[in-house]
Amino acid sequence: MYFDIHIPVIALSLLGVLFIFTLLLVTVYRSRLRLPVKCRERREAESIDPSDSGFEPVSVVVYARDNSARLEKLLDDLLNQDYPAGYEIIVVNDSGGYACSDVVTRLALTHNNLRMTFVPDKAHNLSRKKLAVTLGLKAVRNPFVLLLNAECRLPSRLWLANMVYNHCPVTLGQAVIAADDDSQLPLMMRLDDANTAITWISAAERRRPFRGNGYNMAYNASTFFDHDGFSGSLNLQAGDDDLFINKITNESNTGVALSADSIVKITTSRPRELYSQLKISHNFTGRSLPSHPVISLAPAVLWLSIFTAIATSWLAYPNMIAIIASVLLLLVQWITIGMTWSKASKAVGLPLSGWQALPALLWLPFHNLRYRLASRRNSSQHYTWQKQKKI
Repeated sequence: MYFDIHIPVIALSLLGVLFIFTLLLVTVYRSRLRLPVKCRERREAESIDPSDSGFEPVSVVVYARDNSARLEKLLDDLLNQDYPAGYEIIVVNDSGGYACSDVVTRLALTHNNLRMTFVPDKAHNLSRKKLAVTLGLKAVRNPFVLLLNAECRLPSRLWLANMVYNHCPVTLGQAVIAADDDSQLPLMMRLDDANTAITWISAAERRRPFRGNGYNMAYNASTFFDHDGFSGSLNLQAGDDDLFINKITNESNTGVALSADSIVKITTSRPRELYSQLKISHNFTGRSLPSHPVISLAPAVLWLSIFTAIATSWLAYPNMIAIIASVLLLLVQWITIGMTWSKASKAVGLPLSGWQALPALLWLPFHNLRYRLASRRNSSQHYTWQKQKKI
């Protein structure tokens, strides 16, 4: 082995490309990752006083479907919120049975702010979740409405105050999937959920909101009806938290509630199944949403950086300067992105260490490809109608 100070032009060019990749990742991409961190730091630095007279009466609409035990736990959390103004809770029962009704009826005996309505059993060829939300919004008495599912568990008695504190016509809150035994989702699912949350939160922070999390959001009832509700996606099962939010939000009417007191948990006995269901559904509706290339293309840039560093080292050998420079640039990428990802994932309620995030981030394009293909198969399941078989 010998040392050569000569660097081939093509190796030098590739080194320049690697430098550009590194610059993009540690500046532009890192700045996007930092936005949820800054959002949470800002919200948690604000002192929310439950006795503040600035709060107004609100309504909470809860969608319940064959989950009476979870509904009872959620209602216990809701009915004990530390909120200075009055609030009502409307449960929209889509179970068709008596279990959820019994829970609401029993609790309503001691809480006059709790009511219930039903989704008609004979409602077909439509999204029952969208119908339930519409019925709930028609039943509310207050202008600002918060939306939850019965599977949600609230983080504290200050959840309601935190969600309302923004005073925005549309408030987007975060929700994370949690198993009944508090076990975590597999690494790839956690990273993908975190990446999704980082994407829509950073977009909202840049005044370009396009979606939220359907398990924890709020908006004015008038905003819903002024935009004709879900009329733009009545033929789809999903779309209530992405297509609809993309329709009603703009640069001035949307805020993000992101703090320890506002992130709810979606409890389920089958967390992987719920993740897959939501992932496939959002992949389908996401085709009609704006793209966010800075975050979505970052894994590809990381892969290109690795290949570029390998090619540079091979072409420049035995020049150790180019080889060392390539390695140093990769280390700068990995250390910077790893540390930032650790903070960003913690901010959105799905904490990952840097050494966990980087390999998972590299695998993310292949993980996403699997679900994109799944969303294309049997595409009729995403519609409120079923395709007729040809005879």
